[in-house]
Amino acid sequence: MYTLPKAITFDCYGTLIDWEAEIQQYFALKLVEHNITDVNARALQNYWEVMQFQYIQGPYLPYRQVLRDTMKFAFDHFHVPYAETDVEEFANAMGRWRPFPDTREAILELQKYVKVALITNTDDDIIQETEKTIGVKFDAIITAQQAGAYKPSHKGFLLAQERLGLPKEEIWHAGFGFKYDVVPATELGYITVWVNRQGEVRPVEVKETFLVGDMRTLVYLFKGIAAS
Repeated sequence: MYTLPKAITFDCYGTLIDWEAEIQQYFALKLVEHNITDVNARALQNYWEVMQFQYIQGPYLPYRQVLRDTMKFAFDHFHVPYAETDVEEFANAMGRWRPFPDTREAILELQKYVKVALITNTDDDIIQETEKTIGVKFDAIITAQQAGAYKPSHKGFLLAQERLGLPKEEIWHAGFGFKYDVVPATELGYITVWVNRQGEVRPVEVKETFLVGDMRTLVYLFKGIAAS
């Protein structure tokens, strides 16, 4: 029998913000600008995602720099030309990336039951812009900039426990990125929620506590537990 936690921490980009679609849209525009038809925007974004995950395992760099460097890696790999203005545009766009349609309403519903916080792989100024874009006020926000490390490092999770003043037993963690979120949260002993919007296959032999396909379903889960 599960009881509601006192707080739930979320990944932001990919879970609350539709970052895959936003990145693909930007890359698609660049491909059109250069009349490139033999490169697919999704393939470009997928390669970028792999490079980005590898890159953040190294020494900490601000996320704007991560965005700049990894865009160059991906475009160079596919021989897509770019200007430095393109790179800066990409690095500065993240705070304006759009949330999924269910994000705002779900966060507001969840805040009726628990504190809702973010553990996010980005910079302070970017997430401040994102919070305004979503249109909610989170109870706490822990960034990679504050932790000095990117998930799947445990540092952000431990800092969240400190900020919330709660042990891990009273916090759930939810995210779409299995390797970024479910794996480290499981290692730390959290109850986990995999928000698997894309219907992906588990990449490793780790099992989440709860599996949902969107934020609305997570709200239903909370309401069901509260009612019982």
